[in-house]
Amino acid sequence: MSDPDAPTFPPDVRRHVVRLAGDFFLNGAQIITTAIDTDLVTGMIFLAIVRANVRHLLEEPGLSLAYFQPGSLPPETFRRPVSVYAIARELHLPYETARRHIGKLLNTGLLDRGGDGGVVFPAAVNERPEVRQAVVTNFHATVRYAQTLADVGLKATCGPAPDAEARAAYMPREVVRLSSDYFLNTVDLLTTNLNLDLVEGLMFLAIVRANTLHVTLDAALAATFSGVDEIPPDGLRRSVSVYALARDLRLPYETARRHGGKLLELGFCERADDRGLVVPSHVHARADFKAGVEDYGRITQAFVNSLSLAGLVLT
Repeated sequence: MSDPDAPTFPPDVRRHVVRLAGDFFLNGAQIITTAIDTDLVTGMIFLAIVRANVRHLLEEPGLSLAYFQPGSLPPETFRRPVSVYAIARELHLPYETARRHIGKLLNTGLLDRGGDGGVVFPAAVNERPEVRQAVVTNFHATVRYAQTLADVGLKATCGPAPDAEARAAYMPREVVRLSSDYFLNTVDLLTTNLNLDLVEGLMFLAIVRANTLHVTLDAALAATFSGVDEIPPDGLRRSVSVYALARDLRLPYETARRHGGKLLELGFCERADDRGLVVPSHVHARADFKAGVEDYGRITQAFVNSLSLAGLVLT
């Protein structure tokens, strides 16, 4: 429920939505990486493979209706293996990096070898206790996120689908699919719009989140700095150490240090007096960054609409 004493948000809340989304993404990533006991990069690769295996079913209406009925999973024979090369290209990763992470997933049984040298997600993994718990945890986290977005004015612009009530019992798994798409769309926005690889994009997102998490959590500050043009000044930003970033992303320290150095070279962040990293306000004010905020607003609106179509009703 909305807090009647909370500050009133203006019509444009897109920059605040980006901050909320970054927090949701990294919290969701922790759910994923905990469930499959891996780092964030491997977790994103895992999600990309799962989506690629069934993308053709989701894109063809007849197949989607046949194999995504409530409680059903597409048969193994309908899952299309995806190549290491295709995943590396999609996530802007060097081929060897993608191959190494996919090897980890194969070794733990989270993936199988498929035809033509590709890899496929085995449906049996869905029944692992830790994966089933992750589905439930993700569902509740997504409901909280959608409610927070609604409270600041970003609400669904459509109602539930006609069969949404019948699908309600299976909504947690549908929400996993929708939120996985949202996470991967976030990655695509970071890597494509900013021309970064996957690790650099995740590092950048984590730095931005750490710099302004206190702004996100403070209702008055959040309302003040909510629009595309309302950028928190540098004096409000809190730096974050490479060690903290490595810990939060479950990355080796050396990997985080190397990619943090690349972001410094590219001018995406700077070193604060305490040697921590900060994305300064002049970077957020760049035209391409503002365009990214607007794009993310559209992606998030589409996500909220998809949740509504799936039958998620906020009270």
